[in-house]
Amino acid sequence: MAPNNFDILFAELQVISAQAIKDIAIMDEDDLAAFVDRREEIVDAMKPFLPMISAETKQLIEQMLQDEKVIVNRMHELKNEAGEWLQNLGTVRIQQNAYHQSFSIDSLFIDHRK
Repeated sequence: MAPNNFDILFAELQVISAQAIKDIAIMDEDDLAAFVDRREEIVDAMKPFLPMISAETKQLIEQMLQDEKVIVNRMHELKNEAGEWLQNLGTVRIQQNAYHQSFSIDSLFIDHRK
C-alpha cells in the first residue's frame, strides 16, 4: 500500500510540474505561489518514502528538477519586476514629498530689490 501512495503523490507532482512549465508564460505571482505551496505539500508527504525510492525514480526526479529551472527563472523575473516597482514607488514618493512640503506659517520672506 505504501508504494501505491508514493506512486500517486509522484504522479501528481509530475502533473503539476508539467502543467506549470507549460503555462509558465501566463502564470502570475499568485499562480506560482499556489504551485509552490502544493508542491511543498506533496514533497512533504513523500518524505517517509525516501528510503524506498528506486534508482529510476531518482533519475526522474533529477530530470524534473532540471525541467523546473524554467519555473525558478520565471520566479526570479517576477522578483526583479517587483524590486523595480518598489524602487520606482520610492522615487515617486520622494518627488511627491518635495511638492507637498509644509512651510512654516511664521516664516518671513524678504525680497531685496536693487
